[in-house]
Amino acid sequence: MRRGVLAGVAIAVAFIGLNHTAYDGFFQDDELDNLRWAPSRPALTFLTALIDPRFERYNFRPVGHLYFAWMGRNFGLDFPPYMTPIFAIHLLNALLLYLLMKKLGIKQWCAIAAAAFFTLSATAFDAYWKPMYVFDLLCTTFSLASILLCSYRRWVLSFIAFWLAYKAKELAVMLPAVLAVYEYWFGERKFKVLIPFGLVALSFGIQGIVLNPIKNAHTDYSFRFTWNALRHTAPFYAHRFLMFPLSGFLLFALAFLRDRRIWFGLAAMLLVMVPLIVLPGRLFEAYAYLPLACAAIAMAAAASHWNPAWAWIALAIWMPFNLRQWHDERRAKLALDDQVFSFVDTVGKFAARNPDIRTFVYDGIPPGFHAWGAAAAWDIAHHQIDLPAFFALWPEGKKALAGQTVAFGSWDTQRRQLTILARPPGP
Repeated sequence: MRRGVLAGVAIAVAFIGLNHTAYDGFFQDDELDNLRWAPSRPALTFLTALIDPRFERYNFRPVGHLYFAWMGRNFGLDFPPYMTPIFAIHLLNALLLYLLMKKLGIKQWCAIAAAAFFTLSATAFDAYWKPMYVFDLLCTTFSLASILLCSYRRWVLSFIAFWLAYKAKELAVMLPAVLAVYEYWFGERKFKVLIPFGLVALSFGIQGIVLNPIKNAHTDYSFRFTWNALRHTAPFYAHRFLMFPLSGFLLFALAFLRDRRIWFGLAAMLLVMVPLIVLPGRLFEAYAYLPLACAAIAMAAAASHWNPAWAWIALAIWMPFNLRQWHDERRAKLALDDQVFSFVDTVGKFAARNPDIRTFVYDGIPPGFHAWGAAAAWDIAHHQIDLPAFFALWPEGKKALAGQTVAFGSWDTQRRQLTILARPPGP
């Protein structure tokens, strides 16, 4: 027991040591957009959404958005404090994963090795580097908690955890199916207790299928139940698991060991990925976070068939490849964050000097940044919502330039700097 605790502490220390530079990062467009509005919402808004049984058509996820509301009120655009809860949740998820593997009867040192793989993996790098993916982190927290509570027959608590998982991210709509698989292979096959889980999932699933085309027709959020969609999504996520092409598919070779624990991990991985494979417009590495946890269960169970030392040897062989990917990811993220910080900081300073200018027109933004991020930066700088902010070539931008004094921003791609001047109306 003592050695296990020390190993867990060592893994946590290694994770923090590798990722402490995440505190040097900055927000991206989606995070700024959440900080633009979430801190101003009353607590009742989050409570109402939390208990609402209807499908949320506008992607309001109260469990995750509550994080942005609380952090935004207390820390504004001071980025480093946002990372401490992210790290803490990630490490908590590793602990929950370890406890679940132990409940499944997986050897301790195999479970610890799998937890280390999950904790240190660059597979879902953004999940523990960017506050935007707190939704995926919390969905995983409550999903693992729901399965663990189910294993201890704490049905009410398991249902509450499932509900919170869904309210963090819609990926959890498949969780009742995972629980049914667990009950079939490891429980008492009392499927009646899972009826409330199934009804809730069925309700949200049907609402999502019906309402998604209405809200998200022809957008990246639109479901695509086609072979072409699968051709895009499956290879993308299969590559992420071990960081080489189609590596995720190789995991299914473990099923030949005829171990229900392996089958459960693989089945859970497949089930929670169902919503992902029909969203070819939303391919993000962080979305592999919960499936990665399920895959770790299968790998740990497979390792239990041999001496646990082989699990650690495999981990040691894998680590250099993982660290190379991690290094590339870190460098790219920090470079983009520096540019966004330069953009947002300049916007904030201009707004402080010119509070009466309410319209922002710009001719360029940092790479990977989007219009809603620029609009959010402008709103945050003025402590208001929905102020005018347009690209110069948009019809709204041209009209604003012709008819009023605006803050005109010019992004220098070479110097990676934003220059803003008050521009009077005119051609």
